[in-house]
Amino acid sequence: MSREPSNTLAVQVASLRKVYGDVVAVDDLSFAVERGSIFCIIGPNGAGKTTTIECLEGLRQPDSGSVLVAGVDPIADHAQFVHKIGVQLQEIGIPPRMKVREALYLFAALYRSSLPLTELSAELELDGFLSKRYGSLSGGQKRRVNIALALVGDPEIVFLDEPTTGLDPESRFRFWEYIRRQNARGMTIVVTTHYLEEAREYCDTVLFLNKGSLVTAGPPERLIEESGLVARVVLPRAALGAVGEDDLAALPSVVHVRGTETSIYVYGDGNVVNEVADFLSEKGVASGVLEARPANLDDIYFLAVGHKNPRGGQE
Repeated sequence: MSREPSNTLAVQVASLRKVYGDVVAVDDLSFAVERGSIFCIIGPNGAGKTTTIECLEGLRQPDSGSVLVAGVDPIADHAQFVHKIGVQLQEIGIPPRMKVREALYLFAALYRSSLPLTELSAELELDGFLSKRYGSLSGGQKRRVNIALALVGDPEIVFLDEPTTGLDPESRFRFWEYIRRQNARGMTIVVTTHYLEEAREYCDTVLFLNKGSLVTAGPPERLIEESGLVARVVLPRAALGAVGEDDLAALPSVVHVRGTETSIYVYGDGNVVNEVADFLSEKGVASGVLEARPANLDDIYFLAVGHKNPRGGQE
């Protein structure tokens, strides 16, 4: 299956499928990424995120379906494709004895144009170890270098795989502020992360994958609004007596309930906090045991990845 390139889309994926032996890693996946957007792929381990990204990066050949990135096929048009993208991997094959400055100059030389290395070093806090050998760096320092190498060629589209893992909070903030500025210049960002608060704060669109298939996609605030979730209530099991998940799931305002060994999490509409409090009072349980907060993207994640719903079936 082929698809005509679009001037408004940075990435077009249609019916993508990739299988490893008996394992279906990606199954009939279709989505699009708008040019100049920050697009986030989210899912549990084994959801197919890495395989999907590798197909977009031209590192994997899809078994079926089509992929266009920056208007070209990553495999068929590879020579043209590599000048349009930047890639940050979890691990990168930089010789351990190569100095950070040498790696930056080497990667910059591979592209037709590049970002100013002084700016890149300052923004990603590399100045303190530019003269150090790559193999001597800490995990967080290597992560910042890998991000810099993905950005140095001033790509149209950059793929970032869990870029802020291992970074301290200040470095994470500085990273995202820099990414926002590059995005404002027109760079398209495709990112994976396990930090859902980052996805909500910085990404225009999030896509939830589970078991190789698309579960839902859209702007974070719209996904929360359309979920029907307004609030989350947390209840400690030790204080609930005979009250269980099925009792709470039967309340009219409750959309979803999930339990752990120590707590029950109740998600619902705007009435859920008062309704749960009244129900606990009727059962002789002090309503003061409950903790409530507005629903966020973490809650959508638990719905999206298929945790068991006590009302029956799968979410």
